Amino acid sequence: MVTYTHKDNIVAGVPLGGIGTGKIEIDNKVRVVNVTIANNWNNPIKELQGFHIYINTNDEEFFAQKIVSFYPSADEVIYEGKYPFVYITVKRKDVEVRIIAFSSIIPNNLKDSALPAVGLKIKVNKESLIGLSFPNITGTFNIGRINKRVKEGVFHTNLKATDYDPRKGNVTIISDNIESVVTQFSLGEEIRGWKEKLDYPHEVTGMADSPASIIFSRGESRFVIAWYFTGKSVYYPYGHYYENFFKDSYDVAKYFLDNFDYLERETKKWQDSILSHQFSDAIINSAYILSSTTWLDERGRFGILESVTCPCVSTLGTCYEFGSLPILLLFPCLEKQTILLFAKSQRDDGYIPHDLGLFSLDAPNDGTSSPPKWKDINPTFILLVYRYYKFTKDIETLKQVYPALIKALKWEFTTLKNGLPYLEGKFDSAFDATPIKGHDSYVSSVYIASLLAMREIARLMNDNETLKEVEEKLKEGREKFEKMFNGKYFIAWEGMNAIFTAQIFGEWWARMLDLEPIVDKEKIVSALSYIVKVNGNTSPYCVPNLVTENGKVIPLSPQTYSSWPRMTFAICWLAYKYGIKDSLSLCEKEWNNLVKQGLVWNQPSRISSINGKPDPFVDFLDHYIGSPAIWSFLF
Repeated sequence: MVTYTHKDNIVAGVPLGGIGTGKIEIDNKVRVVNVTIANNWNNPIKELQGFHIYINTNDEEFFAQKIVSFYPSADEVIYEGKYPFVYITVKRKDVEVRIIAFSSIIPNNLKDSALPAVGLKIKVNKESLIGLSFPNITGTFNIGRINKRVKEGVFHTNLKATDYDPRKGNVTIISDNIESVVTQFSLGEEIRGWKEKLDYPHEVTGMADSPASIIFSRGESRFVIAWYFTGKSVYYPYGHYYENFFKDSYDVAKYFLDNFDYLERETKKWQDSILSHQFSDAIINSAYILSSTTWLDERGRFGILESVTCPCVSTLGTCYEFGSLPILLLFPCLEKQTILLFAKSQRDDGYIPHDLGLFSLDAPNDGTSSPPKWKDINPTFILLVYRYYKFTKDIETLKQVYPALIKALKWEFTTLKNGLPYLEGKFDSAFDATPIKGHDSYVSSVYIASLLAMREIARLMNDNETLKEVEEKLKEGREKFEKMFNGKYFIAWEGMNAIFTAQIFGEWWARMLDLEPIVDKEKIVSALSYIVKVNGNTSPYCVPNLVTENGKVIPLSPQTYSSWPRMTFAICWLAYKYGIKDSLSLCEKEWNNLVKQGLVWNQPSRISSINGKPDPFVDFLDHYIGSPAIWSFLF
């Protein structure tokens, strides 16, 4: 497992929460941080004041949340992450506290994988009183907040929250072993006296009173924190999938507590199936985006934010196709939803939008740098559809979207010049910060792969006319693409005779989909060998996207002097499949750097080849959609 201590600096903790529910993170200082459970993906609560785990062993007393800087410090904290589980051991003198927290992610069980809840097990090595404190965060403003006693714990709500307040909703904390409860206390009061406080629930009427509650158990205990937010806002004008099954957070919490063992056991099963893999830590933990940045509305429509700072939903072009790898394997029904949304959003001219919208499933836009329209999006859509069919055999969905595929193909043909898509020099591809004009190897390789996929689709549809046209275009495109091979590798683009990590990205698709190679295998092997040997050894931290033959980074843009971890993992897998010596070193270098930088559960789009950190000269592009690219190794 990925392991830290309380002395390490990590950017984010393991995100906990179901698909499309928002998340909380418990970090390596046992704080709840970066909370987005209240429809606030774009404005997380940095730290929940009032979250504490209280331990009293009669002769020893401390609060796990404040171990480092507030109450008597712990001697050691060991923090181990294996998404969606976090294992925390807190030691102080002869007291050892073991905390396990998790959310439920169960393959092909969408109801139980979209639970807005976190389960905790807390065990102390001595007879102890264990308390869990949690603040009332319902409603954007404090006014109207009130905590209510329920049988197993406390229910938080806000009597004044309006329908257009995204934080309109409720939160419940419960336990299976309640000894006593403090329903409501003010966070402004002396914390150490919690266990002696009188219970005085009241509706908050002032700004200073930010209430919390604490539930006490004795001995090994289970707790559940559940939430249920129904407020709508411009950033999330939808309901949540969990609203179809539960009436409030107490309903969710009780369900989770009643099924605690089942949810824990079934979630571990998919993890256990991966543990023997060389990159099991990276594969398992890189699925964290399922909790951190997914959307799942009440109608079952699904999307993934490109990042919190670039909130395009389900961005195509080296983005969603990586982020959805665990979706395809664990929840193919959600992959289908995204494909249908893109088909529905297709422009009249046949162009498939870059994404489904900014914080939206209904307002697609044509690209971060559009116009002009991007040349890699339509081929990516064709490949995405064929990949879904290849792994599900869902012929009916393929038939349903086939007209959209034909229109997408026809549009792509309008971009051709001498057999390949022609870039206009205005950032019209996924490399949208890099000026590329003419034919480039990245878009060209993806285009050729899409023709190979479309050929198979046309055969399935018995569409001989399209099949003939595709075979003609494939012949022309391959001939032109092979001319970009300089005897060692495919040049990045016309006028840029450099080694580009994305130069044969289309072969990643072809290999995954069991299609024939996009060009001669000898050329593919040679290109991959140069990427591994040169790009792979240019930086001690990562694998930069564009380098000279003698190993010098080309600083044309942040996208060229940085690595894209997602691209590194994809090309690493492809090189491994082709038996390239030392290919796995690319993955090891990229992953080890992410771990060292504390970026395991908040991977960025770019890593600087200069210092191995998120590029300091551009937006962080956090929680990046492509983080699960290393799931390629499971295909």
